[in-house]
Amino acid sequence: MNFLKRYSVWLHIIGWIIFIIMPFLTAPSGNFGFWKQPYFRSFALSQLVSDCMLIAVFYVNLHFLTPNLIIRKNILAFVFVLATIFILMLLLNKFTFDTFRRPDLARMYPKDFTRFRRDFPPPFPSFIPFPLLFRTVASFSLVILASSLLALIKERGIQKEEKQQIALEKTAAELAVLKLQISPHFLFNTLNNIRWLARQKSDSTEDAVVKLSQLLRYMIYQAKQDKVPLEQEIEHLKNYIELQKMRLSEQNSVSFNFSGDISRWSIEPLLFIPFVENAFKYGLHSQHESRIEINLSTDSNSLRFFVKNPIFTNNFPERAEDSGIGIQNVEKRLMLHYPDRHELNIRNIGGFFSVELTINLLA
Repeated sequence: MNFLKRYSVWLHIIGWIIFIIMPFLTAPSGNFGFWKQPYFRSFALSQLVSDCMLIAVFYVNLHFLTPNLIIRKNILAFVFVLATIFILMLLLNKFTFDTFRRPDLARMYPKDFTRFRRDFPPPFPSFIPFPLLFRTVASFSLVILASSLLALIKERGIQKEEKQQIALEKTAAELAVLKLQISPHFLFNTLNNIRWLARQKSDSTEDAVVKLSQLLRYMIYQAKQDKVPLEQEIEHLKNYIELQKMRLSEQNSVSFNFSGDISRWSIEPLLFIPFVENAFKYGLHSQHESRIEINLSTDSNSLRFFVKNPIFTNNFPERAEDSGIGIQNVEKRLMLHYPDRHELNIRNIGGFFSVELTINLLA
């Protein structure tokens, strides 16, 4: 495949050279010296015009008609355009045939061709000669078939490369997201909180351990799938939020609301968690009242995710720009998995940071 890409231009050139000289090598005169005959110039000019039209038709179909009509299953438009092009080409071939024809041009065809025509009467005997019609139909069909096949092969290769690219980007994004999600800071805090609950013999200890195991299991196993049920993604968010709530003071509060028919949809995993983690990382303060608001809703064809939190940039010693890594990963994944089907608005106004993500879930 790489060989074809590297030498595609030369392959096209060689192919067209063979295509152009083939009629001269198989001329009906039955010998290779017909180029010395007086009618050679007429034959060459008419053939050159026909070949130029065929080359143009080939690349128009390769780059425009098949990709935009056949691949998108607009068959009627494809047939209509091809029929129009064929009629124009047939008329132009007739014009060039009449313009460059010489009285002795007929000698290029077999002597018994007239008898052959009686068995297969031409559809337009008084307007378009049967040899011209046959040659136009055959060459046009060959060019359309070859260019359509090449376009389909090319499209299949593009789709394969896109799938490979998506897989690579997803793997890289998952690793980056996991690095952000299962950070030592988060794990140490969670384990310390669980240890504190255990010392206090709190009834919440077992629940905290269960939620942590569910969180890790989801990110390690379920998140490897191309898509997961939206219910599972919401449950993952709930587990993460509940674990984070264990370290909140009385001045901190978190609300997580979701609505709509969430059981109907599936979604790319781990899209929302970087925004939620960012809210917990910079939206809470031990000495100031703070509130994180998280909303998720669905309707008949779309999903809306919203996060809003105050900004306390001195909460953690990490550099502020580090918080953007997870969001950048999400933006790349949205471009790959939901191209032209999503809208992401991130705002930093009046000391509050908000994220609003809308995804069209209908493919």
